[in-house]
Amino acid sequence: MKIWNFTPPPESDLGDHDVPLLGDHLVGLRVAMLVTGGIAAMKAPLIARALRRQGAQVVAFLSDEALRYTTIDTLAWSTNNLVITHLTPAAEHLSDQAPFDLYLVAPATYNTINKMRYGIADGVITTTLASALGRMEQGKTKIMIVPTMHGSLHNSILTESLKTLHQMSVAIMPPREDYGKHNLPSEQDITVEVCRLVSRSLLRGMNILVTGGPTPVLVDSIRRITIVLVDNWV
Repeated sequence: MKIWNFTPPPESDLGDHDVPLLGDHLVGLRVAMLVTGGIAAMKAPLIARALRRQGAQVVAFLSDEALRYTTIDTLAWSTNNLVITHLTPAAEHLSDQAPFDLYLVAPATYNTINKMRYGIADGVITTTLASALGRMEQGKTKIMIVPTMHGSLHNSILTESLKTLHQMSVAIMPPREDYGKHNLPSEQDITVEVCRLVSRSLLRGMNILVTGGPTPVLVDSIRRITIVLVDNWV
């Protein structure tokens, strides 16, 4: 164990709510982070800060069930914005005055996914998603969901709903599979997928050849094999 000399931390230019910028992929973009009632909601504050490290402005929408696993104060501190837990005459679900570039549902529970597929709008999350789907169909926003749930909940109803949402152009991030469950991926992986989805790069979708120097393997005195890596630019 390292011995601490009990000195105060060095001063920083960052304020209490600030985060260090690690990139600019999301600068100028507004993200609505919709948090539903799964245990993975405890990681929502970390996701919010990871998005902000790429320059995003994040506003959290929180269901009543999600409040069992995280708190309003934690998300308000993490996003540096007021948290929306219910709808008022200001019509927060419409966000006409300050529209969102992306709606991120993380975690996305069985209940929310199926309600979203069938157009049920009975709470702050599902009503906001109903409006988001309309905006997405008009080409004004994007939606990404991150399913998390116990393996026994992955039934034919869920599969049908996921396929339908995929056909509607809702982006569905594969969960992290462990211990018989669909688990929430790391906040870094979620942020990378968000950056891919909203990328404005002129190189998006193009094949890029990356080499790190020759790696030839001799077959005989004339022929040789070398390794080439090809990936898609985000």
